[in-house]
Amino acid sequence: MEKKKLNTRALIPVVTAIVAILFIAVGMIDFGFWDAGPTPGFFPIIIAVVLLLASIASFIQVARDKDGKDVQYNRAELMVILGAAGIIIGSMVIGLILSCLVYLVLWLKLVEHAPWKHVIIIEAILAAIIIGVFVVWLQVQFPMGLFELFM
Repeated sequence: MEKKKLNTRALIPVVTAIVAILFIAVGMIDFGFWDAGPTPGFFPIIIAVVLLLASIASFIQVARDKDGKDVQYNRAELMVILGAAGIIIGSMVIGLILSCLVYLVLWLKLVEHAPWKHVIIIEAILAAIIIGVFVVWLQVQFPMGLFELFM
């Protein structure tokens, strides 16, 4: 019986499962889940549990695959991965909200080649939703990056 090589189809679910477990642990330890109502860790923990279940299901699917071939990624898929890494790094430097808005502008202009009018309209709508719904209404505490040092 031939031993299967570890490929990215198996590696990605393992990494996402580790990230999910980390989010569950940090959410439960630092923010809590429920205390006479949902706490700040409530939604992140639920999303992390869903991510963990999806990662397990994906890993099982890869393990059952008889083919065992690794996938070939095209340029657009790699751009999404690099964009996600950029958002993570950007959230540590300039904050999560600003890094997501910068990512949106870069994606719309460099990848989609959208006209500036559409970029500005989409950016304004997304900023209004993020700030209005998540920051003002739900009072989600997004990472501020290095800006937290100055506030």
